[in-house]
Amino acid sequence: NDFKAQKIKYLINVSVLTTGFDAPHVDFIALLRPTQSLSLFQQIVGRGLRLAPAKDDCLIIDYAGSGFDIYSPEVGSAKPSSDSVPVMVNCPICDFGNTFWGKVDGDGDIIEHFGRRCWGFELDENKQKVRCDYRFRFKECSQCGSENDIAARRCTSCDHAIIDPDNLLKKALKLKDALVLRCSGMLIEADLKTKNRIKITYFDEDGAKVSESFNLSHLGSRQAFNRQFGRRLKQSTEPRQFKQADEVVSIQQQLLAPDFVIARKQNHYWQVKEKIFDYQGNYRKANQLN
Repeated sequence: NDFKAQKIKYLINVSVLTTGFDAPHVDFIALLRPTQSLSLFQQIVGRGLRLAPAKDDCLIIDYAGSGFDIYSPEVGSAKPSSDSVPVMVNCPICDFGNTFWGKVDGDGDIIEHFGRRCWGFELDENKQKVRCDYRFRFKECSQCGSENDIAARRCTSCDHAIIDPDNLLKKALKLKDALVLRCSGMLIEADLKTKNRIKITYFDEDGAKVSESFNLSHLGSRQAFNRQFGRRLKQSTEPRQFKQADEVVSIQQQLLAPDFVIARKQNHYWQVKEKIFDYQGNYRKANQLN
């Protein structure tokens, strides 16, 4: 308690204060013990990474030489694939340079990245540092529309339960009038019959396909499309607000397809009911080995 009250300047411990200890004012950590556990290293370092009044930074000295890089892509996240490399991605809100796992082409240009949330900080109205809330990958709350982490179970804004994608898929697979596609790609075409309308066809790895349309001249339809696809771009992190069908068709190679598409039978055709993006569950995605 004296240390938390800042009556004591230094505190030495042996495997006692590595986890669960909360003293936000800590601004210096000296590691004297080695560890091969990345999660434990994160916990130890994390004691000094909390925000506090009049605290600008935290000095971390690893005398034990554990060898972990706290600036590596989203520390603790597994390398998504053998061809993934660290890439620099600037946040479109605060311009912080995030280092995420990603893929690049032969010229070194980013094809896509796997970052979830910006690691930058901003000043709030009270001039206090707060973490930037921009999310590159997210789950949208069906109740209030807020964006949440892709692993969230309840909305951080309204506390509404967020549907578990595994439960959604499990229920759909049991229905006789439902079609579940492991989406391996999509094709976007301009509707020749209706001006400024696009048709999106989603393809399953086994050849099945379903389609849906968005009329970009109608506000509701345009907002729905931009909410689902305007924030999910492979090469650019800047959110887009598409208004013209030709614009969407020309840039479709940069748009991220959903991982799963759920459709229900309506008379003689399939109607898309759900699309699951940024899937992190137990079911196999398209072209993914068991």
